[in-house]
Amino acid sequence: MATPSSFSIGSTLVLCIIFASLIALTTSNSLADLCIKCQSPRFCLQVFGLNPHRNPYQLTVEAIHLTFTNASDTTNKIHTFLDQTNDDNLKEIYNYCLNYYEASIDILSDAEEHLLRQGIYDTLSNIGAFVQEVGFSCEDRFQEIVDDSYVSTLTQNNNNMKNFGSIIIAAGNLLSNSTSTNNN
Repeated sequence: MATPSSFSIGSTLVLCIIFASLIALTTSNSLADLCIKCQSPRFCLQVFGLNPHRNPYQLTVEAIHLTFTNASDTTNKIHTFLDQTNDDNLKEIYNYCLNYYEASIDILSDAEEHLLRQGIYDTLSNIGAFVQEVGFSCEDRFQEIVDDSYVSTLTQNNNNMKNFGSIIIAAGNLLSNSTSTNNN
């Protein structure tokens, strides 16, 4: 037979477990809401990991940083390819892609400081769309050389940019629609 004190301890424990699970569900909604709206929810979950304890602002900042890192790494890769090729067509393609990737780095480096901290969230859709365009344009450029068809050496990087652009668009929308934005 349960005593009043054991009943109240058990009840309190059950209430604490229920409360903790509700808190976990509400904090994980931002990540789930973000990833479900991306062109590749699987990619989104892979890059963000399963840590659900981020609000929309934190997810947006992280998306911008991850995209910036991808664009920087790709720029370094393009420089390496430019140094290693003697093919003028490939040099033209790499320079074309390099211009796009460098422009995306410039835009992304200013995004947090000039847009997020000032609360200009609607511009993130334009940034995300440009990032996607970087991936599409660079990849397509490999097929545009007349009489030759070059195999892209940047396919994975370009696909990542397309996916990151989709994440930035979804993050911007999530942030704009969020009722509680925490800039910390």
